[in-house]
Order: sequence, then structure tokens, then C-alpha cells
Amino acid sequence: MGRSAGKRLFDFADQNEVLDDPTVQRLILASAASENEYLSNLVEKTIIGKTVQQQQQPFDSRSTDGTLEIGETATGNQVQLSAEDLTKHLLAVGQSGAGKTTLFYTLVSQLEVPFWSFDVKQDYRHLISELDGLLVFPWTEFEFNPLVPPPAVPPRRWAQVFSEIFGHATSLLSGSKNYLFKSIIELYRLYDLFDECSPPYPSLHELEAVLASDNISYVRKTANYRDTVLNRVEAMNLGAGTIFDCSEGYSLEGLLQRDVVFEFDGLNRDVQNFLMEVLLAWVYEYRLAQTDRDTGLNHVFVLDEGKQVFSVYKERQDAAGIPAIDDLTARLREFGEALIVGDQEASKLTDSIKANTYTKLLLPTGDRKQFEAIAESLHLSNRQKSVAQQLDVGEAVLQTGNNDPVHVALHGFELAKQVTDAELQQMQGRYWTELSSTSRQRPSGFEDLVGLQNRDEEVISDPSQTFSLSEEAEQLLRDVVEYPFVGLTERYDQFSSPHIGYDAKTELADNGIVEEKRVQTRPKSSKLLELTKRGYSYVEDNLECDPEQKGRGGIVHRYWQHQVKKTFEDAGWPAELELFDADVYVNTGELEIVVEVAMQNTSREREHIENHLETGFDAIWVVCRNQDIREGLEDRVSKAGLDTQPVVFRETRDFEEN
Repeated sequence: MGRSAGKRLFDFADQNEVLDDPTVQRLILASAASENEYLSNLVEKTIIGKTVQQQQQPFDSRSTDGTLEIGETATGNQVQLSAEDLTKHLLAVGQSGAGKTTLFYTLVSQLEVPFWSFDVKQDYRHLISELDGLLVFPWTEFEFNPLVPPPAVPPRRWAQVFSEIFGHATSLLSGSKNYLFKSIIELYRLYDLFDECSPPYPSLHELEAVLASDNISYVRKTANYRDTVLNRVEAMNLGAGTIFDCSEGYSLEGLLQRDVVFEFDGLNRDVQNFLMEVLLAWVYEYRLAQTDRDTGLNHVFVLDEGKQVFSVYKERQDAAGIPAIDDLTARLREFGEALIVGDQEASKLTDSIKANTYTKLLLPTGDRKQFEAIAESLHLSNRQKSVAQQLDVGEAVLQTGNNDPVHVALHGFELAKQVTDAELQQMQGRYWTELSSTSRQRPSGFEDLVGLQNRDEEVISDPSQTFSLSEEAEQLLRDVVEYPFVGLTERYDQFSSPHIGYDAKTELADNGIVEEKRVQTRPKSSKLLELTKRGYSYVEDNLECDPEQKGRGGIVHRYWQHQVKKTFEDAGWPAELELFDADVYVNTGELEIVVEVAMQNTSREREHIENHLETGFDAIWVVCRNQDIREGLEDRVSKAGLDTQPVVFRETRDFEEN
């Protein structure tokens, strides 16, 4: 009797989806043990009552503990997340306008650790008014060399990681990824990175040159691999503008200590995907090398368009292997790196991101397929699904771990979204100029080794694109040609407002006419505008001025050549550029001095010194970009056994105008 009554009550509770309720479980056990018909009827009534209650509100309404408040339950209890919850990652799915971005604003505004946001819609720049010290990078202001390994990471390992990430972002299959890996190893050898792993580093433009110079015999598969990889790298360099046009970009190690928004709006999808994935991989490899395990929450990534990185279609490409990004998802949590991921379409997200997120939120969805994809991941009952399908904007179903789902009314976040590009430049320009990077450098003989004697070294632009410039852009361009070493902020003074100057600069940059280069001076750095090959052509064809400039190398190198020349002239000593194969030649009437401006610590700079010593100049000045380069070149000269008596090492800061 007890067994059959207990089974009947068990089935009844199961059918009404209240079997998980602890009170119901205890009553069923008590009824089965006592074999009491009165108790059995009482249990049945309790089950009916619980069923009616769950039909009205089938979700848990208890408060949750944590430091990050996100909303309230229907009964007014606070719903909070803990830092520990975040280290296990968070996924929010809902249609456009459902409240995902507002939820993310709420979360990042309460974080006690730095975050990086990968923003493809210019949503997060508006947090400048709310978060002190927030750094926002439009992609045109970001400088990054993805071929530079994180500190303490061996070049060979980073070459493997880079190949996997680049392959995943650009849909390369295994054969092409292997070919890319071998090409990067060859490039690193050309730069002697396996011997000392020190600057200069090759950029993606040097990788493109190495790929293009590979005169492979056209065995079919090898040729296909080369052509496929070269096509992807060329497209990446073309689509990324000036992002990769550097030997060393901004210090990511330093940026990990700051709240940063990377704005990728305007870049093509492959470039966006690659940047997001390689930055994730860089941070993971950096943490791994630093052995920062199990130290609690250290840092947070925010991805509002998750399927760009966690694409189920790439996950299903058997020929490409398991994506490296899937492995990263699980491993990042070991180092206190949290992922906050949002998207509109759960069906297009990888199984990995859905399985490896401890906290999930379902917001209003307009498509049944997308609803079912996330509801299945939350293990919602039929009644819970029925309620969840009726969610309003600002409401969500939250589940942390294996806890019961909670119906949440999310907190709002009042934020005026009105920061324009010009306003962003005004508010953030001083932060951008405080960051340092170094221009691209190639080791001695690189051009000969890869057959580049007749190749263009500029960032690739599309020569077939036709365009015309506004009057303001042409005015700025003439100023760049006539006064090449004037800082960008000062150039804006010629216009009636800085906004007009900024728009003119943006127009020139967007059309591939100029590139921005940063020169380090005290008390802060400034930006120079350098003509591209396309810019030279435009000036020659459309403006009545000569674009040729005296000096050699890039704009930063030429800037310091002119500064050194001016310093000697101010002292009353005649000086000339590019005389006797020197950057600057000085003749005091009694002494002949040659000056070399050294932007990098390379064997080529040591060769210049040796050649000048053989010529017999009275003094050789070596003006170095910073102290590290000066000490490195001093060491090279000493180890080469050269006569150091006539050699004087200085730094560029000694030749600053102030």
C-alpha cells in the first residue's frame, strides 16, 4: 500500500514539475513510510498547491549573494553575482534591444578589477563620463604587433599560437596553418629572435614580404597553401590600416592595468575577429608565463558580439581541427581572466562557450530557434519556458551553476550615448599620446634576402580606389608637406575649430594619404603625419608643391635628424643631412663629426659606426631613441672590439626643443 501510494504521488509530482521541491520530496517520503491515507491526501493537496504556485511563478525567488548587483526578483529580493561567479564566465543571450548592453554597463561599472571591452558598435565609449581613467581606442589610434611574443613566452611557442589563432579567425585549414607556422619561424630567424628575442620585431608586413618571396616549385598543394596564406595576410594588412604598422605596439602588459575599450567598428569582419582572438590569446599566454594561477578575479573581457569569436560554424570544421579559442575558454578561468559574452543568436554560438559559462542569462528573444538554443542550455522546465517566452525588455532568467533559475528584473543604467569622434579625440587624445610604440624596422640585408629591392614598403593601399579630398583635407595636406615635423594638435590651430582639423585628418587617413606616427618627447609625446606612397602620388598629381623630404627613413627618424641638425646649427656649427653616408654631418672648422640616429639596437647600427671609424672622422655621435637602445649599442660596439674613443653615445631627449 505504502509503495503504490508513494509511486502515485511521485508520478503526480513529476507530471506537475514540482518533484524538485524539497518540501514535496519530504512529504512523499513520509507518506510512503507511514502508509497513512490522510497524509497521502495531504501530500496530494500540497502538490496541487505547489503546482498552482509554480504556474504563476515557476522560478526561484530567493536572494543571491555577491558584490555585483544586477536586479531584483519578483518578490523584491536582491540578485547579485560574485567575483568567483565571473571567473567561471558569463553568457547573456537576447534579441537586439533586450538589455544586454545595459546589463554589461551595470556589471563593468561595479568591477574592482580592470576590464577590456571589444566593441564593434561604439557602445562603450559613452562610459567615459562614468568610469574614471577609461581608455577608448578607435582602431585608427591603436598600434599593435601581433608577432611580438608576450614577455617570457618563447618565439617558437608564440609562432604556434599565432598560427592557430590567425587560422581560426580567417578560416584556414590545417595544411595552410602549418605553412603559416613555418613561414613565421623563418621570419623570426631572419630577425635573430631565437638568439636574443629582442627588438626589432617583424610585423605582419614583413610576414607578407616573406610569403610573397617564397619561390616554391609549384607542387600543387604547397602552392595552394602559400597562395591561400598570402591572400589572407595581404587582406589583413590592407583591412587593418596602420594597426600593424609597427615593430612594437602599445604595451599590453601596461594596458592590463587599465579599463580599455577597443573600438573595431569600421574594420572588416576577419580583422575584427583576429584582433579579438589574438588579444585573448596574448593575455592567456602572458598569464601562463607569469604563473598567475588561482589568484581570484584579475581581469575581465567583455564581448558583446560573441559569435564573432565563438562561431559554431568554425567549431564544426573538422578539417581545421578543434579551434584554439575553444581551449582558451576553459583555461582562462585558471588565471582569473573572466569572459562576459553576449549575443543575439545562441544557435550560432559554440557548444564550448555555452558549456563553459557558469552564469547564463536569457533575455527576451524574438526567434523561437534562438530561444530553444539557450533554454536547453539552462535546462528549463516546460512551465519555465512558457514564462520565459513572455519576458519584457529589462527582464531575464538567470542561472548560476546548477542552482534553480531566477526570474530577474534587471537594473537600468542611465547613460547618454552622444560622444562623437571629435569629442572622443578631445577627451582621450592626451592618453593616446602618452603611449609609446616603435616604427617598423628591418634587419640589415632583409630586402636582399626576401627579394624586396623593388617592392613597396608602405602599408598596402588600394590604388584602384578613386576619391577626391575636401578643401580642408587638402589644406591640411599642404601643411604636412610644407611643415612635416609639426605635431598633430598644433596643426589643428589653423582651422576655425579642432573638430574641423580632426575631420580633415580622418579624411586623409581613411583615404590612405597619411599615416599617424608617434614621436616621444618630453613632457609628452606628439603625433606626426607621414605621407604614404599614395599620398606622394596625390600631392604630385593634384597639389602645386613638392612632396619630397630631406632625410632618410620614416618620419620619426627624419624628425630626429632635423632636430640634431638644428641643435648643432644653433650652436654655430654648420651641419648637413645625408652627407658622407651619415644622418648628419657637422664641420666645426677644426673637427669633422658624423651623427647616426639609432631607432633600434641592431647590428646595422654597429656597422655604420664601424664604417665611420674606418673613414677616420674625428668624432662619431650615436643618438639613440632611449636608454635601452643606447646601452645595447654600447655593448655591441664593445663586443666588436671597436675603438670607442671617438664614439659618443647620446639620447634623443638631449636634442628636444625644450
